[in-house]
Amino acid sequence: MADISSTTVPEQSLLAQFGGAGDYRDCFVRDVAGTVSLAEFIERFYCSAAFRPERLVLGLMGRGESNADARAVARGEADRFAVWRVVERRETEALLEARETGTASWFAVEPLGNGTRLCFGSWVGNLEQSGWKALLRLHVWYSRFLLGAVRF
Repeated sequence: MADISSTTVPEQSLLAQFGGAGDYRDCFVRDVAGTVSLAEFIERFYCSAAFRPERLVLGLMGRGESNADARAVARGEADRFAVWRVVERRETEALLEARETGTASWFAVEPLGNGTRLCFGSWVGNLEQSGWKALLRLHVWYSRFLLGAVRF
């Protein structure tokens, strides 16, 4: 797996500003060579082999989407993908909420000298009563796994 680090959620990010003060948030980062746009990151994340099982489950639930649908959300041409709805998008970051699950996913790219830092984070509202607390260790592992599987 690629070198993934856990870090503090950036204060001015869409993720930090979403939800309430006591909600759960995490942020994982990975540095890659070359310039990667936000659209490329989101598309490759949702179209990755690692994300395919989740898309299969969503499809069985009647919420499946195609690679073209992922591409449209990544490029800002659509505001929905499977269970996620784009809450807000900036040039270098996007926040997608899945209201049915009380969660949100955050994507960001930061230019580095000769590469790009990929940032992937999550928000969970009302962690103590949502049932997500019991799944937190699995969630952290899965987030790291998904970020590490994005290929450039």
